[in-house]
Order: sequence, then C-alpha cells, then structure tokens
Amino acid sequence: MDEFISMVTRQLGIGESESRSATGGILKMVKDQLDDSTFGSLLEKIPGADALVGEAEAAEAESSGGGGSLMGSLTSMAGSLMGGGDSGAAGIAKILGGSGIGLDKAGGFLTTLMAFLKDKLGDEMFGSIASKLPDLFGGDDKA
Repeated sequence: MDEFISMVTRQLGIGESESRSATGGILKMVKDQLDDSTFGSLLEKIPGADALVGEAEAAEAESSGGGGSLMGSLTSMAGSLMGGGDSGAAGIAKILGGSGIGLDKAGGFLTTLMAFLKDKLGDEMFGSIASKLPDLFGGDDKA
C-alpha cells in the first residue's frame, strides 16, 4: 500500500496522513462488507493493507470515545442524514471527509484507488469483490 500512498500523494497532492487515513477507512469498509476468507485473500495480494485497516480501526475506536475533528463530526452527521451509516455512498463520503480529503480530490482519489486495487487483485478477484460492494466499486470502473 505504500506504493499507492506515494502515488496518490504525488499525483493528487493529497497529504500522506490524509491518504493513509482515507485508504485505511475504505479498506476497513471493504473488510466490514466481505467474509473473512475473501478479505484474507485481498490482504495476501496487497502488502501493507492490513496495517492501514488496523490504523483505521484504532482511529475509529478513538473517535467513538469522543472528541474528533469538526469535519469528521459534520461528515458523520451528513452521512446519518443521508441514511447511510457506515456503508454505501454516505459511508465513503464520511471516510473521505473525515480523512481531510476535499470534494475536489475525492473523485480522483477513489478512481486511483480502484485502478490500483484492480491492478493488484486481477480482474476476476476485483470483479468478485466489486459485485459485493456496488456502492464502492460500481459505476465508474469499467476499464
């Protein structure tokens, strides 16, 4: 995942900590939606993904104890109002906003992440995972 973090930081001008936070959050979202075996297979193909998920889980545990940034609180409230909780489009918006990635860079970040995952996982595995998470992987990734 270090390769992805470096790439997105360089290409999109997103800070490393924001990139790590957003990537970990998205991967945690994927983990929460998949069975352990499928997610384990993903981890085998993407070195460093497990560390980012761990960071996201630790940050979530810390923020659920109170505190947190104003932006994170606002995006959380917006996600709840949209009926999204922690999955789907509202969950993605919550993760990106809470990570400090603005709307102007969110699309580029997600497109780059999906292309990276597809490259690392291969078409078959990526397609299988994408079919289980249409809000995250659907629509834009047909290449």
